[in-house]
Amino acid sequence: MQTYSHFIITAALLKPIRRWSEQRRLPPLRLSALLWGSVLPDLPLIALTLICGLIDLRSGLEFGSEAFFETSTMAKLFEVWFFHNPWVITLQNLFHSPLLLLSYIGLSYGLWRHGKKPMGWGFWLTCSALLHSLIDILVHHNDGPLLLFPLNWSLRFHSPISYWDPAYYGIPFAIFEHSLDLILLALFVIAGLLKGRNQRRARLRS
Repeated sequence: MQTYSHFIITAALLKPIRRWSEQRRLPPLRLSALLWGSVLPDLPLIALTLICGLIDLRSGLEFGSEAFFETSTMAKLFEVWFFHNPWVITLQNLFHSPLLLLSYIGLSYGLWRHGKKPMGWGFWLTCSALLHSLIDILVHHNDGPLLLFPLNWSLRFHSPISYWDPAYYGIPFAIFEHSLDLILLALFVIAGLLKGRNQRRARLRS
């Protein structure tokens, strides 16, 4: 799923997550942690993509050309290194691996319970990253998160749906994903307008 969609969906889930957390012995909910966690898993690959793009730009390769898809650094990143380079695999799964994320969650929660209050922020950061990972597992056919990394460097869930590959319903899913994004954004705008109107009415009454 697109990184911005993770961000929008997580923001939309804020109220249900807040209600759920208030009924349990958990750290105080932090919106900034949730929002950063929603994009955190993708940041290493985004950084690598930008670096590879700059390398290709400096080499004079024309984006979209046949030579680009055959010889570019970016093509190697996604077609070869993503699956076989240990450094790329590690960076991609550092915040995508459910096993690692559960470890981070448990560690941050334990430290928070023992008085390390700032770790409450880390708890919600990694919980949000886990939500991101679980969604990705369901919408990647053969390039999703490594389920047991770092214990296993190849095990992935092969979903029948790919958010980007037309061979695995990528086009209808993209329509669904971006329709959902637009609906949620519209609801945010409407909620903001209603909140502003109610605040103005309250000031007029006072």
